[in-house]
Amino acid sequence: MPKRSRHRKVNSSVAEMSPSSQGDADLFENTAFKNDGFDDMTEEVSKGARCAIKDLYYTPVEGQTDRYQWVDTVPYNTSGESTKTRKEREACAIIGYHKQDPLEYRWNMYGIQINSPNIKKALDIILEGYPGLTQHSLERFLPPFYPFFHRWDHLQAYIATVSVQAQNAPPFEPIFYPMDQLTSFISIEPNPETLQHLKLLLDVLASRMEGTFQRAHRIKETNHVAFEDLPLMFYPGELAVKSEDGLKSAGVFRKGEYKVNRLGERYFEVGVDVVDWDGRRCGLMAQVWAIDEFQGLRAISALPVSPLESLPDKDNIRQRLIARGRVFEGLRGQHFMAYSNKHDEIVNRRVMVDSRAYYKFGSLGHFPAFAELENTGPLTWAQAMNRYTPWNDGLSHPIEVDQTPLTDAQLILTVPHMNCFVLDTKQWTKLDIEKLHDIPWCEDAFENLVLDAGEKELLLALVNRREVQHKKVFDDFISGKGKGLIMLLCGPPGVGKTLTAESVAEHLHRPLYKIGAGDLGMYAERVEDCLETAMKLCSHWEAVILIDEADVYMEARKSNNDLQRNELVSVFLRQLEYYTGIMILTTNRLRSLDAAFESRIDITLSYDQLSETGRKKVWSNFLNRMDPKDIDVSAEDLDLLAKWDFNGRQIKSAIKTACILAAKKQELLNVRHLNVVLELRRKALSVISGGLNASAE
Repeated sequence: MPKRSRHRKVNSSVAEMSPSSQGDADLFENTAFKNDGFDDMTEEVSKGARCAIKDLYYTPVEGQTDRYQWVDTVPYNTSGESTKTRKEREACAIIGYHKQDPLEYRWNMYGIQINSPNIKKALDIILEGYPGLTQHSLERFLPPFYPFFHRWDHLQAYIATVSVQAQNAPPFEPIFYPMDQLTSFISIEPNPETLQHLKLLLDVLASRMEGTFQRAHRIKETNHVAFEDLPLMFYPGELAVKSEDGLKSAGVFRKGEYKVNRLGERYFEVGVDVVDWDGRRCGLMAQVWAIDEFQGLRAISALPVSPLESLPDKDNIRQRLIARGRVFEGLRGQHFMAYSNKHDEIVNRRVMVDSRAYYKFGSLGHFPAFAELENTGPLTWAQAMNRYTPWNDGLSHPIEVDQTPLTDAQLILTVPHMNCFVLDTKQWTKLDIEKLHDIPWCEDAFENLVLDAGEKELLLALVNRREVQHKKVFDDFISGKGKGLIMLLCGPPGVGKTLTAESVAEHLHRPLYKIGAGDLGMYAERVEDCLETAMKLCSHWEAVILIDEADVYMEARKSNNDLQRNELVSVFLRQLEYYTGIMILTTNRLRSLDAAFESRIDITLSYDQLSETGRKKVWSNFLNRMDPKDIDVSAEDLDLLAKWDFNGRQIKSAIKTACILAAKKQELLNVRHLNVVLELRRKALSVISGGLNASAE
């Protein structure tokens, strides 16, 4: 077999060294080793066996401005040693590469190459689990040598262990880690040659990293850091804490690097692993946090991302994060909750906590990629990324859900939010776990309905039937048909149709999913898709679905060419027939409904305009919800208020407006405030009614 080119082989070896930038990578591409022409050494020495460092210097090839070479002596130094062969260089345990600073004309170390098998074997243990390092990358390192900085105590502990076994232990005091964490992980056999080679490595690094350690000690003593020194503050495998809008979250630090955004602004990217829930299992998810560039020194506690161990209240933060993690743990699965946020003046907003549905419908079926929780401890970034496996199970297929209890080390890493569906806005979002709480149910909702006693009794009997799962109930001859409970509420606006639906959901402690023509649209295909999604969610959550003002989808079909409307009605009928939950429809036009709906509706309730007695009950119901200390309305006042011919929705609006008027005057809400508002509303309705009559004429 012909011998490979010596020039090419040596050049490729250097080019594999991990450079700090693309420019440095290109620098190696046209690089050669200067050689004196001797391929063989008189004395054969295996690679890396000689306990010595060989320094090489980066210089242009004489007469060729576009090519460079590594030489053994400092250029222009005539007293230097002669050039060496490639084999002689590789016999040295360590090779040091130097480049000249073009401004200061001094030679700086560009990187080192580890040839010694003894050092490589030791580094397998010392740098085990360090992010971004592979078996191949354990041979070459670039300044500022962060892997050695972060594992400096481990390196010294390893040397101390070998020295103890050789009965020649040097004094050793850890810089960053407790001694008991350093001596317990090393189990090695004594090897004098390994000790010599490691001491050589220690000497080489110590002289080049002196400034790095000085800056690290200053950070530790002052708890202040410069932007350029942020990599010295974070240690792979340790906890980092992010503070954002008063909310703290923790992650296992994996890697950090300086980056530039689209505006040309520098920032330090902090890569962490956190624990999240995807609806099936908990797993590690990669996140990136950022620290924007700043000038001068800044307190570590004032940074948006900080190491947990550097914070003065670290123990309190740790306990709070674990406590919140237990709440996170309890919210796995699906839960009907209330959400309150005093900052945004949101109180008791109803939400569904459901990550499985969130990823199925809220993120267009894009499920997150998780790593197994067993990787919570230190692991390389590549290992974590290689083990990410997405899943894409829909709601219609049963899946195995893993709700194994989390350890404290995993609880502290849980994300501060849960994936939720906000029922009144019908939006998917992430909500702060600490602002979710149990729902304060309105247990007297049914009592407040202005309905005939017999109608209330029948309504309760029908909805309670849905709760008795173990009893056999009548079903259609065709499997899957007729299992739902469909109710139709007919009547003019403001007489209690929507309140009836809300009372049913409140009585059953179920979510109420409201949907109207604005959500469904007017095209048959869109209506079918929207209804199908809504019904899947409501079946999944056992929710009550309210389709408000469904007239347009229920209007009688005609034999003319209005195919679009006929198709709408057909689609709506088909969806109703196979729905298995509780559905409530409201309409203002009972007489215009298609005849096919009559056989598909279990109960129809017809509402008339409120009588004076009914209006008095509505007034009483709304006022009773207020704090008694804020109102001054007597029974006689209620009789007077009931004489105003307004519906329930108008009464509710009048009370809300009158409360604002009373607060402006710093008075208790009384009948005078209400009469002012009611009179204004009467005049407005008169103007509107007059305009409508004029238009009709």
